[in-house]
Amino acid sequence: MIHVDLDGASTIFAVHGLAYPAETDPLFETGLRNCLDFLADAGLKATFFVIAGDLRYPAKRALIQEAVRAGHEIASHSLSHPKLTTLPEEARRREVFESRAVLAETLGTEVTGFRAPMFDVDRPLFELLGEAGYRYDSSLFPRADVARRIGVPRLERQPHHPIPGGSLLELPLPAYAPLPFPFHPSYSLMLGTWYYRLGMARFTRYGAPLVLLFHLTDFADPLPPGYVSSSKIKYFTLSHLPGATKIKRCRQMVSHTQRYYQVIPTQQYIAQYALPSN
Repeated sequence: MIHVDLDGASTIFAVHGLAYPAETDPLFETGLRNCLDFLADAGLKATFFVIAGDLRYPAKRALIQEAVRAGHEIASHSLSHPKLTTLPEEARRREVFESRAVLAETLGTEVTGFRAPMFDVDRPLFELLGEAGYRYDSSLFPRADVARRIGVPRLERQPHHPIPGGSLLELPLPAYAPLPFPFHPSYSLMLGTWYYRLGMARFTRYGAPLVLLFHLTDFADPLPPGYVSSSKIKYFTLSHLPGATKIKRCRQMVSHTQRYYQVIPTQQYIAQYALPSN
């Protein structure tokens, strides 16, 4: 399953506590445009995890609507991209419920999936997602520290129900230990394609389905000089690499993945994957 988190430059700046210097978001616009072209050329469908608040901006909304017309799935990446486990109950509920409603109403499409900003989840959030009617979440890396936060002995590498007896299905992100970092494209574009191949070689041993997670940074053109205030932002936005170079490497990573996996839409996978109730 190919997933794409639609975090633009304004979101990346906010995550790192920095003021965004402009009203436009060229990383979002070039990233999503290049991503849509990339997927069309490869004949692939993806799930786009959208920050619902971005629909307020006409340029962003138009590109997301184009993604819907192209047959890609829309899922929620919250309303405003906060660290959800730090929010009061009412604010957290609003991020979960309202984001789904806004996306569905504005884009005219069903919204059944969720990814927590910064992969920040806990047990109450899972319970809230189930209450809100989401069919699946894809926020968990199978690590011991995350298992403790969720309140389970260990996290499964296979899709599973994070709340025993609940209907919400978790599509885990790829396990990467003992490697120090995830091997999804954003990290592998920083570290080198060799890192992706190494992570894949380890992961394929588990026999688990793969969520191949992209971000807009992986396809976007470098931010203009006036946007890049520090080397930190330059690297977090992958603006040290030309867009064409990133797209070429992403194409290589997808091609390598297709040696081991059949790429299918998330909804198609969920429809054929029957999990017994716990």
